[in-house]
Amino acid sequence: MTQSTPAGNGEAVQEIIVGVLLPLSSDYAAGGEESKAAIEVAAGDINDYFTSIGSDYRVRVILEDTRTDPAVALEKLEALDEQGVKIVIGFGTSTELEAARAYADEHGIILISTMSTAPLLAIAGDNAYRFVPPDTYQAGAIAYYLRADGIAAVVPIWRGDVWGDELKILAAESFARGNATVLDGVRYAPGEKDYTGMVADLDVQVGRAIAAHGKEKVGVYLISLDEAAAIMEAAAKAKNLTEVRWYGCDGNVLLDTLVTGDAGRFAAETKFTGPEFGQYERAPANASTVQKIWDALGRRPDGYSLVTYDTLWIVAMTQIQTETTDISKLKIALERTAKESGGPLFGSVELNGAGDRLTAHYLFWSVSARHETYTWTPVAQYDIWAADLPPQFERIDA
Repeated sequence: MTQSTPAGNGEAVQEIIVGVLLPLSSDYAAGGEESKAAIEVAAGDINDYFTSIGSDYRVRVILEDTRTDPAVALEKLEALDEQGVKIVIGFGTSTELEAARAYADEHGIILISTMSTAPLLAIAGDNAYRFVPPDTYQAGAIAYYLRADGIAAVVPIWRGDVWGDELKILAAESFARGNATVLDGVRYAPGEKDYTGMVADLDVQVGRAIAAHGKEKVGVYLISLDEAAAIMEAAAKAKNLTEVRWYGCDGNVLLDTLVTGDAGRFAAETKFTGPEFGQYERAPANASTVQKIWDALGRRPDGYSLVTYDTLWIVAMTQIQTETTDISKLKIALERTAKESGGPLFGSVELNGAGDRLTAHYLFWSVSARHETYTWTPVAQYDIWAADLPPQFERIDA
């Protein structure tokens, strides 16, 4: 959406208005905060660029908190629609995107998620794009890593929503293809506050796996969001759960709460390890931009937030190159801009037929103890450069 608006100096500017819906509170606030910082830096950089070339275009972001709640996400999308906004970036979870997708299709709104990864939402022809890879890639990455660690039995504990359920199924299938035994595990509801009973059940299953395979060959696979710390604090009181390796996912890797207090101690003792999408340390296209986001956030930004930065650039460049309000034409232009120009940090974004990113690059991080403090340390990388090429895996902790 673009509109002419008077500037402070009396001259009119052409505003590119973009809606941004992020979880800034509740279960995935950490991820939302990172993307918020990236969006704000991107908006400033884009407007500086327009000024530098003498353009009268400016980006204006309308940012709203979804509270990690699908109902709130839909409500916020409806409010943006009433304001005439036709391109929306965001949705921190697949559950939120699932709730909003049908409305977007019916009302001619383009959604671009930079965090939703559930393959169930890969639907050709809809108005939802995901500039991140689906969890089929993440499932393969974690299974590859567990095989490299010699894990023969996996006990999952997972968040029971569209994202967690599907990632658990995909990962279990990948584990099984590698000849690992996958136990039933434990499913918990989003919003759960007391993990005592679930942890007790998990402890029993892990005990059985240890008896059958030995503790060195048993791993717990945790699919969660910010509640990971509370789960680990409860797990620290169960003997079997402290005896085996723990592994995580993109929803809990790099959480600050997992390198502090009792949760940090448990994560270090169990060598908790998980994949982050992005790997921007490998060859940052613009280190100064990453540093600006880091400074604005006050901590290291994750890969999804950097994709969010790029996404606002892609949207802005699409709008100034097409100046169309026809959604079908705008989708074609968006796909072309994503592929041919991409963003300043990750470059080209090639999409599959369902509008999801075709390539995937993961950096594995592990919690370790150093001088009575806990820290995240990069330990391996996993890359899929093309759908028809085998993955590349390399340890980097040697």
